[in-house]
This record gives sequence, C-alpha cells and structure tokens, in this order.
Amino acid sequence: MNVLIIGGTVFLGRHLTDAMVRRGHTVTHFNRGQSAPDAFPGIERLQGHRERDLGLLAGRRWDAVIDTCAYYPRQTAASAAALRNSAGCYVLISTINQYSAFPVRGITEDDPSEPEPADEPRLDAVTYGPLKAGTERTVRDVFGDRALVVRPGYLVGPYDRSVRFAYWTRRLAAGGRVLVPGRPEAAWQVLDVRDLADWIGLMLETGRAGTFNAVGPAGDSSAGSLLTEMAGALAGDPHLDWVDAEYLKGHPNGRRWLDLADWSCLPEKFRWLYAASNRKAVEAGLTFRPVGETARDMAAWLSQKMPLDGSDRLDPEGERGILEDWDRARAGVQGGIDAAAGREGSA
Repeated sequence: MNVLIIGGTVFLGRHLTDAMVRRGHTVTHFNRGQSAPDAFPGIERLQGHRERDLGLLAGRRWDAVIDTCAYYPRQTAASAAALRNSAGCYVLISTINQYSAFPVRGITEDDPSEPEPADEPRLDAVTYGPLKAGTERTVRDVFGDRALVVRPGYLVGPYDRSVRFAYWTRRLAAGGRVLVPGRPEAAWQVLDVRDLADWIGLMLETGRAGTFNAVGPAGDSSAGSLLTEMAGALAGDPHLDWVDAEYLKGHPNGRRWLDLADWSCLPEKFRWLYAASNRKAVEAGLTFRPVGETARDMAAWLSQKMPLDGSDRLDPEGERGILEDWDRARAGVQGGIDAAAGREGSA
C-alpha cells in the first residue's frame, strides 16, 4: 500500500512509520519538518503546513491517509475534502477523551461524545475532548464508511515525551521506598504505542473501518498491578508506599506526585477514564505486550536521553520528606485509635 501520514515523526507517528515500512508499505510524510526532520532519511517528505499547503497533495494517490495531528475540526474538514478522491481510507487518530463522561467502567464506542463547540475555542485541557469529537464528525462527513476513527487512551513507550510513564520507569528502576499517590486498586490502562501502530497496519491491510477505542488491557488492570509488573521487569527492588491523595493535596510539596499519578485524582466526570472497553478493538486483532517489556524498552531509551524537560527527574530528598511526614501522620492517627480503644476497654 501507499500510505500518507500527516505528521509521522513524533511518538505515535514515528512508530506508525516504522510499522508501515516493516510491513512492506510505502510511506510519504506530510509535515512541517520541524520535529525530528532527519528521523527517516529514506521516506518521502512533503514539507508544508496542513492549514496552508494542502495543494502539495494534489495529483497524488494513496491507499490510506493516517492523520496523527488533527486538533481542530477545520483542519480535518480541509484535509478530508482535499483527499476525498485521492485516498482510499482516512485514519483519524482521535482520543478517548472525546467522550462526554466516564461515569462507569467499560465505556464503549456507542457512548455519548462531547458536543462540538459552537465555535473553535483555543486548545487546552478542557477543550481538547470536544474539539477532537468535532474532528471525528468532519472526517465521517466526507469519508463515511471509508473512515477509521481510532480513540487511543494513555499511550506509552519509547519516544513518549509526556513525562509520567518516564518518571515511573526511572523511579522504579532506582529502587528503594517509592512514594505512590492514591490506592493500588485505582483503574489504570496503558497501551504500548507499538502495539497500536501494528494494529492500525493490520486494520488497513484487512480493509477495516469504523470507530474503535484503543486502550490497554481491562479487567484486573490497576495502578498497583501495572506498577508491580513494571518494578519486577526493571529489577530495582522497589517498595511501593501508597500515600493518600487527599493527604498529598494538603501537603505543600505533594502536587508534583499527584500530577505524575493522574489515576489518583481524576475528577468525578473522568472517574473511569482508565477503565474503557477495548473489546471491539481486541476482536479486530489488537494485542498487548506485557507492560514489563514496555518498561524495559522505555528504560533503555531513557538511558540514551537527557531528562525530557526536567519534570521527569527524580527527587529523592523531596520524596523522603513527604514519606517521613506521611509516617508521622499515620502514627498519629493510629495512636489516636489505640488511645480511644484503650479508653473504651477501661470503661
């Protein structure tokens, strides 16, 4: 197949390029040439801005286009219109965040999406989901049953620059007593980006279309189980010390750890964000490598990199201080319970 990737050099796009080439397909990139421009010297690149330079795509024919970097409906409206008659299938990388809420476990592809904004607001954490829902609608309006809409959850693996998984990989590999916010049974799903890239290749090769959640294993997947599996693979011999999220919210230095462990403090609307259904994608061939394998590969990649932006750095002194404060807080609570029990027993 001839495959056009809009983007193609950052995280998922990079792994999609690798997967398509490995599977024997011819890849063309359409991007601005600003992120890792030398990553794929053997790949044809059409250098331009998606909002100004779609004319570069005229007169070409692709079996599929994979759009990895659409954030506004106006972008997909324009690219879908430009490629309507020159691409067989339009693959849109959307997001699990496009659902209006996660009130229960097992959100499926049939659950409600966010309403599209009346206008196009500035992209931020609040507008990201509604805007992505809008991009889905514009692609379907043009490509209909030739559209493959993929809704990834939390993607992890090499070249992930989002810090959180990088931090836990570094920290677990370092061993010792590890501050972990929240509760071990909290839902947490992660999907290796390479598994997603290979699955998208499979979907194109088998002519599949439709809408799919692309999230990690469900069932018993939790923060505790995944971190434990990662720890075993990294051989750092860590001890996971779970610290109450409410305690960390009140601690002057606790915010950083909460930000690194978003399973611990999701707002009610997103309570089951990390427990979405992947049944439809699994039935269509999505498979999962062990998270321990992902952690080892992430550690190998990180060993060749400087800290991503400084926020994935380890902070042994700060971590130790919070854990010591937490120990004192727990001892005080337990002391109060013991004293109350003693008074009750002597009454």
